[in-house]
Amino acid sequence: MDEGSAKVKTRWSDSLRRYFLAGLLVFLPLAITLWFIGWVIDLLDSVLAVLPDALHPNSYLPFAIPKLGAVVTLLLILFLGVLTRGVATRRFLAAWESIFIQIPVFRGIYTAVQKLVQTFLGQSNAQRQVVMIEYPRVGVFTVGFAMGRAWSHLEEKKNAQLVNVFVPTTPNPTSGFFLLVPINEVTLLNMTMEEALKLITSSGLITPDDKLKINGR
Repeated sequence: MDEGSAKVKTRWSDSLRRYFLAGLLVFLPLAITLWFIGWVIDLLDSVLAVLPDALHPNSYLPFAIPKLGAVVTLLLILFLGVLTRGVATRRFLAAWESIFIQIPVFRGIYTAVQKLVQTFLGQSNAQRQVVMIEYPRVGVFTVGFAMGRAWSHLEEKKNAQLVNVFVPTTPNPTSGFFLLVPINEVTLLNMTMEEALKLITSSGLITPDDKLKINGR
């Protein structure tokens, strides 16, 4: 095999691998969602199966509906969607949240998780930036997310300006490490949150350059 054919084969192999991983990133969330919905349907079917005939919904219908749990699940999802669109419901949720965060044990956890979810979904105004830091040892680097300046009390203890950095794990970016990094050791990267997450979950196989190649630019 000549050098030109080997390069073409390598490019095809790299492209297929990148496309497979990109498709996997789309498929896995969908598969997990469908699995969860299927689990809810089976659960509801199990509950409906043990109900007395007088209480079973099929007793009040002109014909029996197989897999009634699927219908109930669909109606429940639509009902929740309608509720969350209403002004009254949003006020109720806000009131419930204000009560919930008064509980000392749950307040810190709930607030932290809420801010983290809002940050990654782009619904928060919190300062966030994709960064590169030297971790876990000298000469080795990793990509993370700068979540703003550290608590002033921590900076006073070290007499330094510190940045809160979240370093996700691969391939599951929902877990990771919380690091306090001196601001002069943080390198800002010209990447979006989405690009960084794809880079991390694919172990570096999907990069912003791949997007440019796919778009033909």
